[in-house]
Amino acid sequence: MSGKKWIIVAVLAFISMNLSANENGFTFEPLFGGGGGTAVFDVVGGYGLGGMGEFAVLFFDRGLQISSHLVGRGDSITADTGINYGTGSILGKLSFGGFLPNNNFRSYGFVEGGVGFGGGNGTATSNILFGGGGGIDLFFHQKGSIYLEAGYLQHYLDNTLIGGISISIGSRGWLWN
Repeated sequence: MSGKKWIIVAVLAFISMNLSANENGFTFEPLFGGGGGTAVFDVVGGYGLGGMGEFAVLFFDRGLQISSHLVGRGDSITADTGINYGTGSILGKLSFGGFLPNNNFRSYGFVEGGVGFGGGNGTATSNILFGGGGGIDLFFHQKGSIYLEAGYLQHYLDNTLIGGISISIGSRGWLWN
């Protein structure tokens, strides 16, 4: 099947999923876009510092919220072997959680994974990321929050596992709701 046919099939599948989900009480709506800084601390093979931006779509909201995120990420990673990597990555992230009493906090858990590219000491390398954790949104406005996430993030760079405890902090803004 050619690339154009795959795109047409994917668009039709998304439209039919959306119609079916709306009939069954699900919602598909843009939830937020945001970004922040992130750090991965040495547990296995190295450490990294970077930044990220995300866009999410809320697809279930009945007390429990489930959302799908598209995350763009850039990192500077230093391996224990002395190689410095600069990487860019695209990740998919699935989060699930909900609001705590009085709606000032939203807590959630997440799993994520993706691919990227980059280089280390002048050589190109592929990058595979996977991890998970939890986070909390502190709302300072009805459509804005500051988030803090903690979890585990693993990079697989040039046949080397690098990663460990990951901490991210940033802000999110709801586009409309």
